[in-house]
Amino acid sequence: MCKIVIFMVASLALISGQAFADDAPTPQSCSEIVKSMDWNDTALFGSWLELARNPNDNTNACMEFRVQLLSDNTTLSLNASHSATPTSLWQDINEPTQRLTLTPNATTGYNVTFNGKNYEFVKLLQLVNSTYLVGCGYTNATNSSTGYGFILGRYGKYNTTGLQTVNNNAAVLYKDFTNNNYTIVRQDGCTRNSASQSVPLITGFLALAVLLIKAL
Repeated sequence: MCKIVIFMVASLALISGQAFADDAPTPQSCSEIVKSMDWNDTALFGSWLELARNPNDNTNACMEFRVQLLSDNTTLSLNASHSATPTSLWQDINEPTQRLTLTPNATTGYNVTFNGKNYEFVKLLQLVNSTYLVGCGYTNATNSSTGYGFILGRYGKYNTTGLQTVNNNAAVLYKDFTNNNYTIVRQDGCTRNSASQSVPLITGFLALAVLLIKAL
């Protein structure tokens, strides 16, 4: 009798484990994800810092940008600043302010042109606890090596534990994130320029700053 019970319990455990495995999501690359968040959401307005990226793209330190909807309710103002290098903590680069026209209900992602020649596709994936914003991008939909994931955070609200949790949860759903592995964008110890700030247009993540040039 005891052996029968043990066999039944083991069988149920095996079946249950298989069911959980079948229900587990298959991580998608950025190009495979069919829906992006609409940037026209007041929860996304305000100041954001880039906290992490996967893989490492030599992203400049002290990356900050500010998002504000203008009084016409259709124009998005983007302002950003950053350090000149990934190691410098002097936030001395202020990009020109961008004024972008929102496209209502844009949920498939955003075509982005920057530097006058580079093409990038950016998707906003998750807003976590109003503190972290998860997104991804790529330059070639048929080449997964051009994809990357990024995590933004609200100034003064993020922490190391929260960042790791958000990254690891994203890794379950998205191929552009790796469990317990990401490059931290330096923010601690930054000396921030008091001059006007605006949107960076010259590095990989900085494409996000102009992600609404063309919304699909």
